[in-house]
Amino acid sequence: MTMIEPFRLELPTQYESGPVNAYLFLQPEPTLVDTGVKSAASWQALTAALARHGLTVRDIARVVLTHGHVDHFGQATRLAHEGRARLETAAIVAHRLTNFSAYWQKRTTYYRDVFLPQTGLPPQMHQYILRYFELVASNYEDVPATSLHVYADDATICLGGLVWQVLHTPGHCSHQTIFYQPETRQLLSSDMLLQRTPTPVVELPPDGRTRQPSLPTFMRSLQKVEALEVDVVYPGHGDIFREPRALVQQQRERILRRTEETYACIRSGCRTAAQITAHLYADRPLNIQFAGLWMALGYVDLLLEAGRIVAHEENGIIFYETGD
Repeated sequence: MTMIEPFRLELPTQYESGPVNAYLFLQPEPTLVDTGVKSAASWQALTAALARHGLTVRDIARVVLTHGHVDHFGQATRLAHEGRARLETAAIVAHRLTNFSAYWQKRTTYYRDVFLPQTGLPPQMHQYILRYFELVASNYEDVPATSLHVYADDATICLGGLVWQVLHTPGHCSHQTIFYQPETRQLLSSDMLLQRTPTPVVELPPDGRTRQPSLPTFMRSLQKVEALEVDVVYPGHGDIFREPRALVQQQRERILRRTEETYACIRSGCRTAAQITAHLYADRPLNIQFAGLWMALGYVDLLLEAGRIVAHEENGIIFYETGD
């Protein structure tokens, strides 16, 4: 079987995660996987990258979207409107894409009124995080439902003339999907598998108050990915890489090591998410501390799941302590 590799298109973002990758398949029809954020710089980079392959926006036949984060779908609507591209995604992603504005408003309210107060973070960090939410709100357009072709979460799709399996791998976000080509052992991993461990994002919980654990879910998805026979990985950020099992093992070991550091931190008197984050990410800039907050809560969730710590809420702040 002939292995057709996609071209990596690196597109700029304004985020700590740095540039994002879109992938271009030329055959049998020009197809993009993910799009970059909605910004002038990203659009210019995308059109320039297409031009290097002799293409314009109007030549793109399909745009396949892996998940509903704005650095991955932000330009999808413009691609559909200015060209002829058919937008495609899994059912679990579709609702997020077509209702992102309403979701983002509710998530912002949750962070402002519930989640951030529960962490015990200082007002400076509240303001930084809420400014980030404002930035995100300028980097996308909702995807019209009429423009979106939805496939099942366990479907197969055609990319580069080959059949790829769609896999739901929650953890980084609840609706993360990746694409696996078993015969040629290729994996379009999106943000599920990066050379730097993905952050387990704190999403809007179903009841608007009770935060859902993400890192334990990510660890289960990591095990699912590890079981795949993969030679080459096309990640959502960073360079294409090989030998993913070694990377999976390194990330798992680091997560477990940092979880033990978190346990020691709690035993020594760190009782809130703010105190744990300050301990684990001391003297780091605010953007790293924000991502660090998500990671710190992920380590806390692993400890809670294992029954090694307990949590209780007092005056709107959640406190953690060891069970001994």
